[in-house]
Amino acid sequence: MSLRRLGIASAFVALLTVASSGQAAFSGAADTHVGFEASGPAGLKITGTTSDLTATEDSGNVVLTVALGNLTTGIGLRDQHMRDKYLEVPKFPATTLVVARSAIAVPTSGQKSAGDAPGTLTLHGQSHPVTVHYDSKGDGGGVVTHGSFRINMNDFGITVPTYLGVTVKPEVDVSATFKLAGT
Repeated sequence: MSLRRLGIASAFVALLTVASSGQAAFSGAADTHVGFEASGPAGLKITGTTSDLTATEDSGNVVLTVALGNLTTGIGLRDQHMRDKYLEVPKFPATTLVVARSAIAVPTSGQKSAGDAPGTLTLHGQSHPVTVHYDSKGDGGGVVTHGSFRINMNDFGITVPTYLGVTVKPEVDVSATFKLAGT
């Protein structure tokens, strides 16, 4: 069940990283935390995390990439099913979020900004538009950003996880927090 949600979480993290970039070039992401939350019947909640997030700039876009191989939910067998059966990590090792740099309001040191930015998420070999909600704070020589979005596993061709008759909902909430230096 958590495999799909982890993939979604990775995608959200990528979107969040894009939301933090400013007008000057940045040197990379630090203090990264990407997470996802999936839910199911009777209050079932599955959360997953990774810190494998990278940020780059390309042709006026911020590109966030999350490696999916280290997504964890705290249960080894569930992690294995998520990576191998649902996300198919050997075939699709990463998820990518691309956001136009011009769509992001980047705060100066001590200032804050927030907004929604359109982007394109590529997950499980498929690309779809997403809207990332972000809030950022200028912090010395960088920007600390938190972002989030929701995806539907069905949109990306990911089978909704089922285990012992329990099926998670296809919607997954993804979030990320990171600091970009040199923005």
